[in-house]
Amino acid sequence: MKPSILFGFIGLGAALHLLPPRPTKKFELTLTWGTEAPDGVERQQALINGQFPGPPLIFDEGDNVEVTVNNFLPFNTTMHWHGIEQQGTSWSDGVPGVSQRLIAPGGRFVSKFTATQYGTYWPREPAASLASMISNDTRAHFQINNAIRDPELLMISDWFHNTSEELRDIAVSANIDTLCADSILINGKGRVRCVDSAYLTTLTPAPLVPLLQGKNYTEKGCLPVQNTYAQTTFSQHNYTAIPPSMFDKCSATESIEEVIKVDPRKGWVSLNLIGSASISVPTVSINNHSLWVYEIDGRYIVPTKVDALTLSNGARYSVLVQLNNMPGKYLITAANAGLNQKIAGYGAFSYVNGDPSVVGKPSIDYAGNSMSADVVVFDENKIKPLIPSRPREEADQTYLLTIGRIEKAWKWSLNGQHSYGLSLESEKPMLWNPLSYADNDLVMATKNDTWVDIVFAVPGNASTLQPGHPIHKHSNIVYVLGAGMGEFKWTSVAEAQREIPEMFNLVDPPMRDTFTTLPALLGPSWLAVRYHVQNPGAFFLHCHIDPHLTGGMA
Repeated sequence: MKPSILFGFIGLGAALHLLPPRPTKKFELTLTWGTEAPDGVERQQALINGQFPGPPLIFDEGDNVEVTVNNFLPFNTTMHWHGIEQQGTSWSDGVPGVSQRLIAPGGRFVSKFTATQYGTYWPREPAASLASMISNDTRAHFQINNAIRDPELLMISDWFHNTSEELRDIAVSANIDTLCADSILINGKGRVRCVDSAYLTTLTPAPLVPLLQGKNYTEKGCLPVQNTYAQTTFSQHNYTAIPPSMFDKCSATESIEEVIKVDPRKGWVSLNLIGSASISVPTVSINNHSLWVYEIDGRYIVPTKVDALTLSNGARYSVLVQLNNMPGKYLITAANAGLNQKIAGYGAFSYVNGDPSVVGKPSIDYAGNSMSADVVVFDENKIKPLIPSRPREEADQTYLLTIGRIEKAWKWSLNGQHSYGLSLESEKPMLWNPLSYADNDLVMATKNDTWVDIVFAVPGNASTLQPGHPIHKHSNIVYVLGAGMGEFKWTSVAEAQREIPEMFNLVDPPMRDTFTTLPALLGPSWLAVRYHVQNPGAFFLHCHIDPHLTGGMA
């Protein structure tokens, strides 16, 4: 089997122009293996420059960037720069077997690229119209612009007491999908919570209750591993290979949680949220505070006021929060909205000199459900780009990918036939010889300056359920044209559009580098995206749920 990637063919010409040299910002990252306890339970983990999470890398749009990665881990690794388009520098994308070789223990790799985008990691002058869409107050405009220039980072992740290698070994030995985390972290801090299992079951929406198969969630908040909707009936499961702590046993901790300190004199604060979970789908809210979502995946959108925001794995969201409440220590909630587990993490949104007893009223519960009918949750289907961009009316190529499990509960595929095996990471990188892979069914061969449609078909029925799959396309921003429930029975988007035009947006569609299929819990679903091939190279396309990626969904 060969890598699942996307690449283009182009004839290169050159023109010489005398331009002022761009500044180069240099960073050095040293990867080590250490013992930490982010949620109060010690385990070995990777550290970047001795810390977890690693340090932020801040540079400006237009900068040349050079990052030296030193690998002092006890195993091979690479570093991928998520969301960076790598225009003209595909060899710095960091995918082993696709764009580079693995970095061996004791080795180093130097990535070089130009920051051609703005966004979470590239502060730039805010679009002038953003502030005026949020407030009519000229003083607030000044405060909003200042907030956007100096954001706070919130990395929302789930955490496991087993290493990724251990989780993979258990999944294969037991023939299961590892769908249960130990905690939710905010900026690498959190704690283990154990909640009454009967109460957790009451948090399940009524239409989904039959999917529980008459069982409660475990005290750890997990769907029982015997649930055949979640674990399938593909071959036999070996439950004896599963440690009790993975799905059932829960031991609470009292470790430190994150505190975001804000100064009400500044009027507004910008929060850059990073969805870095492995299996969870965190919904985030701040008690008594609305969130103005203004940027997604590094692109400005028409600001949207909401009470809660669900983070797709791998996606980035920027929100503005007005600091106009009674000074207090308000609760930040990050609760998994997925069916797989009822689990939440918490932090504090703390006003300078605020009263710590003022915590406010939550908008969502422990399972990410709205606490009342007037709670507004961000709807990604209604995203409007601040500066609309129109894709070409029709594509040059269409790829229909049927995604889901094959053969085993832990084995996943992006084309419905084959899995991307981890052994391919050690292969000679495809970037070095792309034509040798052109006929492989895990490869989508494209030509430069063409338009490509990908339609993701997600089967789902009474015996096989699928969550929403967050799909990440390296190097490209894609136009999300449409999505729906039911089978995609057409051969192209153009054909489908003629029959169901209301399901597609080719005027001002959302633009994303990470996009999520609709869950196939009560039937099949589909998602259609379009992109313009403008960067020759070998690039990865994969699901951002970690067990699905390691299970071959690429």
